[in-house]
Amino acid sequence: MQLKSFLAAVLLQFALFEPSRCDSDSLDVQAQTIVDGFSMDQVIGQMCQLEISMILNDDNSVNETLVRQYAKLGVGSYLNSPFAGWNATQWRNTIKEIQTYHMDENGGHPMVYGLDSVHGAQYVDQAVMFPQQINAGASFNPELVHKMGYITGRDTAAAGISWVLGPILDISYNPLWTRTYETYGEDPYLASVLGAAYIQGVQNNSQSGACMKHFIGYSQTTTGVDRESVTISDYDLLNYHVPPFQAGANHGAMSTMQNYVSVNGVPVVASTKILNNLLRDDLNFDGVVVTDWGEVNNLQSWHRVVRTQQGAVELVIANTSLDMSMVPFSTDFIDQVKIVLSNNPGYEDRLRSSAKRIIKMKLEMGLYDTPVPGEGNVDLVGNDDDVVEALNLARESIVLLKNDNNLLPLTNGTSVFLTGFSMDDIGYQCGGWSIYWQGTSGNDYFAHGMSVKEGIESLVGTDTVTFFNGLAVDGTYSDEDLTT
Repeated sequence: MQLKSFLAAVLLQFALFEPSRCDSDSLDVQAQTIVDGFSMDQVIGQMCQLEISMILNDDNSVNETLVRQYAKLGVGSYLNSPFAGWNATQWRNTIKEIQTYHMDENGGHPMVYGLDSVHGAQYVDQAVMFPQQINAGASFNPELVHKMGYITGRDTAAAGISWVLGPILDISYNPLWTRTYETYGEDPYLASVLGAAYIQGVQNNSQSGACMKHFIGYSQTTTGVDRESVTISDYDLLNYHVPPFQAGANHGAMSTMQNYVSVNGVPVVASTKILNNLLRDDLNFDGVVVTDWGEVNNLQSWHRVVRTQQGAVELVIANTSLDMSMVPFSTDFIDQVKIVLSNNPGYEDRLRSSAKRIIKMKLEMGLYDTPVPGEGNVDLVGNDDDVVEALNLARESIVLLKNDNNLLPLTNGTSVFLTGFSMDDIGYQCGGWSIYWQGTSGNDYFAHGMSVKEGIESLVGTDTVTFFNGLAVDGTYSDEDLTT
């Protein structure tokens, strides 16, 4: 069977097992009814997303007063992991407390919580951590990627969280780009197939929703520097960068996240061409569009296309169909939208359309009926079957380039020389989005892991392995680093 035929068959199989959700038209009517009953303050509040530290005390307990204060403002969403160490039950207790205060204060409307679960639910202690997406791409195995998505969504829901901020559908244009490891690689077709499989896996959990990111062209940097402005022809944009997002939209992704860059001189966050003409009209995407971190504010501080934050807010409202601002550390966005609306009452319908999409997503996730999802999943977090699936994906991602003189597989007593600061550091091996946003170093957080050095020693024995650490990650070294 040809590869394309095989992949099409696999995706058809996934489609057959997709769980039933409420009819989209019915949810549309429900969302419209809810938003019709909103005041404009409630509408605007739905569009604001705050970081969880805004409502936590110094000991990471929930500050009830602050939650109620922001609920009165109608804040629609929270996100992020405050620190390492919460297991599913601890996460659930926190989410339940936030949701209880929130819904008690604003007439029963739930907030939606977002978490960057990008290679497993890596912010949930004891959840199985999958390989990074670049490994998933190297596996060429949509069935395993579907399982990765399903387990990621299930374990995130076990923590009481519905909104999975993934997958990453950027195309690896330049291997020097610092976020290449987060992608499925350089092939738009492969990224389309695997992205669709992952999205269906996540959303096969009845209360989970995926978020495609980062729309669009983010990765086309010529130098590899992150957030560098990019220049893209329409041909390359449509044929190289769009297909994975088109596939994701076609397979029901509930949301998408825009990116940090300017495309052809126009910041994506304020681009009518990209966020309206391309995303809404050409791709027919009617899900939620959320900014990346602080990107509305970045119109002033980074892109420098407006003089004030209020000007940034007005530019986004006037030019795009953006629905939610990942602010994330203040409610100034709410105040600024109110000022913009008072000066331009004609924006009311545009703002209500955004609130409707947000409410519809919450209805799709079942948050009005079950505000804290995943109770039945808690005991499944970290189970042995998940470990097997993650290991299978890791194994299938390995590419053997050469095997001179049949050196592999290694046997006991083989002499091996290892060098490099990552050889005995599981944290560095796992990369970013592992326990912390930019990852971590050391082995302490990874009780079930094994470093490369430990793995080689388990095969050949410790007596025949020579390890030379050399320079540290920052280029420094100690006398110990230079000894073997």
